[in-house]
Amino acid sequence: MKSKNTISQAVILAGGAGKRVFPLAVNQPKSMFKILGNPLIQYVIENLSKENIKDIIIIVDQNTGQIENYFGNGSKFGVKIRYIFQKKALGMANALTAAQNLVDDNFFVLNADDVFESYLIKDMIKEHAKDEADIVLSSQPVKETWKFGIIDCDSKMNVRKLVEKPKKGKEPSNLAVIGVYIMTKKIFDYYAKVGVSDEQYEKAIQKFIDKDNRVKTVKYNGFFSSYKYPWDLFVINQYFMDKIITKEFISSSASISNKSHIIGNVFIGDNAKIMENAVIKGPAYIGKNCVIGNNVLIRNYSSIGNNSVVGYSTEIKNSLIGENCWFHSSYIGDSIILDKCYIGAGTITANFRFDEKTIKVNILGKGRVDSNRDKLGVIMSDDCRTGTNVTIMPGMKIGSNSIIGPGVALDKDLDPDKIIFLKQDYIVKNNNITLDAEKKAEFRAKLLKYIK
Repeated sequence: MKSKNTISQAVILAGGAGKRVFPLAVNQPKSMFKILGNPLIQYVIENLSKENIKDIIIIVDQNTGQIENYFGNGSKFGVKIRYIFQKKALGMANALTAAQNLVDDNFFVLNADDVFESYLIKDMIKEHAKDEADIVLSSQPVKETWKFGIIDCDSKMNVRKLVEKPKKGKEPSNLAVIGVYIMTKKIFDYYAKVGVSDEQYEKAIQKFIDKDNRVKTVKYNGFFSSYKYPWDLFVINQYFMDKIITKEFISSSASISNKSHIIGNVFIGDNAKIMENAVIKGPAYIGKNCVIGNNVLIRNYSSIGNNSVVGYSTEIKNSLIGENCWFHSSYIGDSIILDKCYIGAGTITANFRFDEKTIKVNILGKGRVDSNRDKLGVIMSDDCRTGTNVTIMPGMKIGSNSIIGPGVALDKDLDPDKIIFLKQDYIVKNNNITLDAEKKAEFRAKLLKYIK
């Protein structure tokens, strides 16, 4: 049996424009979306570090300088990070080729915005160490096999073939490939043989198998989610809240009114202020320096980013709110709102259809994709505003730096840098109505009978 070097290196793929999550990745890489105050890629790095994978190469592109600014050389996170710039996004194989001269003989490959449990890393390392496989894939049982790349393997989990989206009834197994891999440096020769394409990565692995090289898979039954569409963030947020916010935590510097109600597993950050009659029902997350005003209700896996103000009589339900946002007398349900948004009094994000069907969202301008969710509100980018009494229909997307004027009922997406107003015609004439003081007194007397 050939000796195996200890794997201590990983390549994280963090490039790509994130077009399917538009407008959420216009001003930031999608892997920098924050859940519970930390960007998604940080959780990937932490999982690797837990299993002693501390030599990390991150593939970035022209839109991902924020990653380097945030993580630096990795020392603050207990790892060593190097960055490779990919000039043009041409798929996973092309991205990995950019790091060809830096990788070890064997190394992990991961996506920057996939979420999984760290023991998967441990199980893959064990499998690689005990066997002669050059490549170790991770796979997970799925029901809808026709939506995934499915593994054809033997009883010992040796991979014979990767079948992309097999027809119903023709699938070789129910094991779908997920985005964590142990790769060999030998794979670069196969990338060159199959040529650049969207499926170059998978085709190279298949050619590697066809040449009698050994590829194995580890079956994984834990949590796994990829941030491919905006609504995937709800699943990811729920996972992290259940995993991390397991009890009430209130910072010693937070100011909590004794007339407020904190119920369940709630995290309240430094210098937050919770005012009279506010109700926060966990799981919920309140960031640093937030102000939660009188009669506010925050519930059902809602997260409020740092320095945000949730003003009087606002309800926020199962929503992800960015930093430096302001709300007043609004209803925000099942919505994603990025940083520096100002939501006017009376704004309502409708999140449920009259016919109770699942909500479809326009993706890439090519048609509506079913979110498979019967509750979905607005998807709003940075620096947006709404006027008073705005209604936003379910599943609408608002581009960055856009404004929705007073009284608008928005039933279509709004592009970035746009302002939409309701065109109104008014009739002005003389007032011939006289208010009767005696009649007013009579109504008042009737009302007082019911107030005791």
